[in-house]
Amino acid sequence: MPLYSYEGTDVKGKQVRGLVAAVSRTVAHQKLKERKIFPTAIEEDAGTQGGRAGDDDLAYTVLQLAALLKSGIPMDEALGSLAESAENAKLRKALARVQVRLREGESLSSSLTEDSIFPPMLVRMVSAGEEAGQPGVILERYANFLQDEIEHRRALQSALAYPIVLVSLSILLLIALVMFLTPVIQGMYESTGSELPAITQMMVSSGSFLREWGIFVALGAVALYFLISRSLSGLTKDRLKMNLPLLGRMAKDGLLARWARTLALLQGSGVPLVRSLQMSREVVDNLALDKELRGVEQAVERGDGLAKSLARVRLIPPLLQQFLRTGEKTGNLDEMLVSAASFYEKELARRRQTLIRWLEPCLICFMGVVVGFVVISALLPLSQLSAQL
Repeated sequence: MPLYSYEGTDVKGKQVRGLVAAVSRTVAHQKLKERKIFPTAIEEDAGTQGGRAGDDDLAYTVLQLAALLKSGIPMDEALGSLAESAENAKLRKALARVQVRLREGESLSSSLTEDSIFPPMLVRMVSAGEEAGQPGVILERYANFLQDEIEHRRALQSALAYPIVLVSLSILLLIALVMFLTPVIQGMYESTGSELPAITQMMVSSGSFLREWGIFVALGAVALYFLISRSLSGLTKDRLKMNLPLLGRMAKDGLLARWARTLALLQGSGVPLVRSLQMSREVVDNLALDKELRGVEQAVERGDGLAKSLARVRLIPPLLQQFLRTGEKTGNLDEMLVSAASFYEKELARRRQTLIRWLEPCLICFMGVVVGFVVISALLPLSQLSAQL
């Protein structure tokens, strides 16, 4: 049902504003008169503009709502409290709209569906929680899941930040040394009339090439990158990402951990298996794995078991299949999925730490070789000249 924002006065002459649910502006005006509110302006509410709120704000707000519901506070009162205290402006407005729809008799899940600020996974889990009579428990599970996702993402970003910065600075330093040091070296030794050593001549030639053609080479490389990127389909690019040395295995572990934890959360919340598979696939940001998982959904719909269906998927490792077979046999599929997710998260952390541990000394050695090459190239002609003198 559409919402209308209004401004007006009450019977005491006090200025009031808020939202009212109505099928039309006329019905909204009539509802306000029944509440003894005399509107001066009524406009249709545009809803959420500019996409969703940040994951941090959403997780914190959902966790607060879960705590209020578990403590026995009615849903309407809990939403009203959060609508006044939430720090994120988008969430404040969205919660106010949800509260109005609840007062009109809509369920919480249908009220959340009307706002694009709330992700589909949250809406579906709330619907399952309403069916089970435990919306507070389900909301807490979702908030904890979202917080874990944020922590894993930040850990990966912080782990990769230092190597990326170090590599970038190393490349810039190398280019600067070659471009600006070689003219000085060339000018110093040309006056002596002596022939430059091969290693020095190589560096001088490289510097001259970069000064004359460097900008064109850089532009050409960027153009070639965009040309190749545009020519490859998203499916092909995602397959290449998962086959990269070192980083490909890390990306795969991260995707499997997210998929398994999401599926476990949905299964533990009472969502049907086929629907759980569909929703957990939606959080996998990889078209190659997405395509394989669609086939699993179709197989499960035909009546095949989950482990049997996943055994046909090339991207699913045997260990995860074993977790699922054990879960289906014991009837604890959600627990085994949580165990599988924890395993792949630990494996991702281990690989990340190993990569960082080896990457730093390798980069230092590389920079040592580069600096040594530049120093030898600059000093070798001087030592030869000194020997001749």
